[in-house]
Amino acid sequence: MHAISVKELREKFPTVRSELKKGESFLIIYKSKPIAELKPVDDIPQHEEASDKEIEQTAASDWMKEYPPLSKEEVDYYLSLKPFK
Repeated sequence: MHAISVKELREKFPTVRSELKKGESFLIIYKSKPIAELKPVDDIPQHEEASDKEIEQTAASDWMKEYPPLSKEEVDYYLSLKPFK
């Protein structure tokens, strides 16, 4: 397992992504403290064969099931609220 700061993760994500594909894991460090573990997903067999667009579409459809779009009434309500300062 490699330790990597949040800043390094942002800057070097393509390298981290390729290491994840190889099976490497990462310990994410923020302000000198470990906050998360990043490891490859084992339970998606077609992950490497799927295109990025297919993965994004699947993620979007899963997200839409959990968080359906707001109704017009909900949008109007939220737009009518005063900004929080």
